[in-house]
Amino acid sequence: MEQSLKLIEKICGLKPDNQELIIVGNDPNYVFVNDPKFNSIRLFDIDGNMVDVNSWIECANYVNGGWTSTYTDTVSGNLLFLIIVLLISTSYILLRKTKFNKFNYEK
Repeated sequence: MEQSLKLIEKICGLKPDNQELIIVGNDPNYVFVNDPKFNSIRLFDIDGNMVDVNSWIECANYVNGGWTSTYTDTVSGNLLFLIIVLLISTSYILLRKTKFNKFNYEK
């Protein structure tokens, strides 16, 4: 927990003295209270979803759930596989067509 607290404080700032770190988890009924003294922070998840947090405890819970303050635009494995298959297919079709045309031209 101490290691995650260091990451939380790196992204969300220092834990306020009067704030207790409670882990909300996936409770859909929990409502975070806005803290007017807290500057809003934008966080991103691995899928590129974005959320603006308005309190330290809200930020801490999102960071504890894997959200970060940096957006990384990565190509998914499925998209990379599709691009490779399309390139190979296109190359094969073009190669076959040029060989076929060359064969017909020589006759």
